[in-house]
Amino acid sequence: MNAQIACPNCRSTISFRINGNVIDAPLTCAVCGQSFAPHFYCPDARSSVRHIFAATTLRVDNVGTVYTFCPEHTFTTYSLAADSKPRPKQTPLRSFARFLDSLVYRLTLNIEALRWQMFARR
Repeated sequence: MNAQIACPNCRSTISFRINGNVIDAPLTCAVCGQSFAPHFYCPDARSSVRHIFAATTLRVDNVGTVYTFCPEHTFTTYSLAADSKPRPKQTPLRSFARFLDSLVYRLTLNIEALRWQMFARR
C-alpha cells in the first residue's frame, strides 16, 4: 500500500511504499526541493486543546497510513495537521452539530436517490 503526504509548499504528493519501517523526518519534496517535517495532532484526551507537534520519525502501517508517536505523551497518532491551529476539544454542542450535519447529508443523499429512481421508472 502507498502512504501519501502532501508538501506544505507546493501541495505535491510524496508517496511511501515502506511497511513497518522508520522514515526519518524532515522529508524533502521532489518538486520544489523544500524540506519539511509533517505536523500531527496529539490524541491526548485529557488536555483542553489537542496540541500539534512536528514528527521526527514516521512509520507506515500495513494499510498504507502514516503514523508517529507524540514525544511528550508517547501516544500513537494518525491525525495529520493541515495547519498550525490546535484542534478544539469535542464539546456536546459540537458533537450534536456534527451529528445533525451528517444526518442532513444522508437525508439529502436519500432524497436524491429516490428522485433518480422515480425518473428512471418513467
